[in-house]
Amino acid sequence: MERVTRTVNNVTDYMEKDNRGMQITCYSLALFGLTVALRRVRPFSRFRKPSDIPNHFIKEKRQLEGCVKGIHPNGVLIIEHKPLVPLPLIPSGELPVKISGVNVIGFGTNWLQSIVAGQDVTFIPISKEKDYVQCQVLLMQTVRDKKKQTKRALINVGESLIKIGFALPEPIRKPLSEDSTFLKYYALLINAEKYAQRKQMGLKYYIIPTKRILSKSLERLIALFHITKAKVPKMIHKAPKVYGS
Repeated sequence: MERVTRTVNNVTDYMEKDNRGMQITCYSLALFGLTVALRRVRPFSRFRKPSDIPNHFIKEKRQLEGCVKGIHPNGVLIIEHKPLVPLPLIPSGELPVKISGVNVIGFGTNWLQSIVAGQDVTFIPISKEKDYVQCQVLLMQTVRDKKKQTKRALINVGESLIKIGFALPEPIRKPLSEDSTFLKYYALLINAEKYAQRKQMGLKYYIIPTKRILSKSLERLIALFHITKAKVPKMIHKAPKVYGS
């Protein structure tokens, strides 16, 4: 009986020790998995410069959130990135973001200042440059549907700029020219340009007609001046002479 009791106790002790080992192993694996997940998701990170954004964020077209704090004269947005889990101890920073595939022209910068500055935006990194991140930028706006009912919807800032004639699509190079997701976005920009051309939107459609009108007006003034100049001597000759007393 004592031998049986001793055997049972030995088995119990072994199972308890083995269970502790299993628990430690499970905890270690869970901690490792959590570390990998946090490193991949970066829930606490605030991106301040292009190199801060992980490459897999660009590959996965990860959506980021932020507030537009300013607009540079060349149309680059200065965005304060908002992490998934904001921590007060981590200082905020300003990330330079260029609207990908878009060349801002004319009053485009003024439009961005009026409509986009100070607003919360969603931006999707497409590629990293030395001075900025190229992104697709989305803005929540109140729009009207086909039934003329108002609703809140995300608008594509690059597409909107081109549609009203304040920007032009830029030529694309590799590797973006081989990225199927980017090509779908770029197709939106091309269609927006066609819409602007069809509706004759943009600064050039106001400047060119104005130049033509001014040019024709100037030609008429010059012609009128020459006609008047030719008639003045005749008018002087025909004028009655006034003699003093």
